[in-house]
Amino acid sequence: MKAFRPGFAKVLGLLFLLLARPLLAAESPWARVVVIGASASAGFVLAEPFGGTNTARCKLNHYLDAAITPPHAPVKNVATAMFFLSTDALAKLEIESATNQRPTLVIGVDFLFWFCYGEAHTEAERARHFETGLRFLEQIPCPLVIGDVPDASAATNTGIISSEQVPSEACRNAANRRLKEWAAQHPNVTVVPLAKFMQATMANAAISIHGQNVPAGKSRALLQPDQLHPGPRGATLLALEILDGLTARQPKFPAADIRWAQEEVLQNGLKSASRPAAAKPGPFHQ
Repeated sequence: MKAFRPGFAKVLGLLFLLLARPLLAAESPWARVVVIGASASAGFVLAEPFGGTNTARCKLNHYLDAAITPPHAPVKNVATAMFFLSTDALAKLEIESATNQRPTLVIGVDFLFWFCYGEAHTEAERARHFETGLRFLEQIPCPLVIGDVPDASAATNTGIISSEQVPSEACRNAANRRLKEWAAQHPNVTVVPLAKFMQATMANAAISIHGQNVPAGKSRALLQPDQLHPGPRGATLLALEILDGLTARQPKFPAADIRWAQEEVLQNGLKSASRPAAAKPGPFHQ
């Protein structure tokens, strides 16, 4: 058998490198973003308990998609508004669904909410359930953005949650301290101040996120009348808050990759939400 001539072998080597280059190139950290969590992420409108056009306009993934400028797959939203009904079982399904996507980034801004809120006989029971939520999150194999636990007690005035479901201030503060400790042990985790965001909106105070401002007297409108769930503009600001926290903590996610203009993000997100598939009801869908 004849041996390959050196020139021919060189050509083959160059051809291999050219074909392999796309495979060897570093994958974008924005390539596959997945949203997990409860109703603030999934989108919820009281008049549309099973989803609909207005609900689709409140889904967090539309505004994340609109803000992230590098090429990426559409942000996948596996969050569900039914999370409170069976938190542990649905958390398991969400984590499995998210990890099956081979995510490069997971966002769960309200994932821990019902691991602190909900029916519980004692504060110790709430603390144990919160640890369960953290154990679920430890299964995420990539960078993770998680929100801390806000004070949503004002929502009891509208009946969207009951007073029995609300933890005490001491319990909520303890959960947030525990989250901070846990995140410090997991360098891939970014904690965003959902509690501060919620406090500002309830106080109708000024909000500033990466140069985007909502003046005092205007921020209350970011929440729907139920005083718990963000509307489209609230989802827009929440998306920017998430991305601001992420890009500040994780260098592989540069702030230059984000479209920060809130009006542009809002309008592009609404366009995405207006597509027929966006209003499809049910959990574990985009």
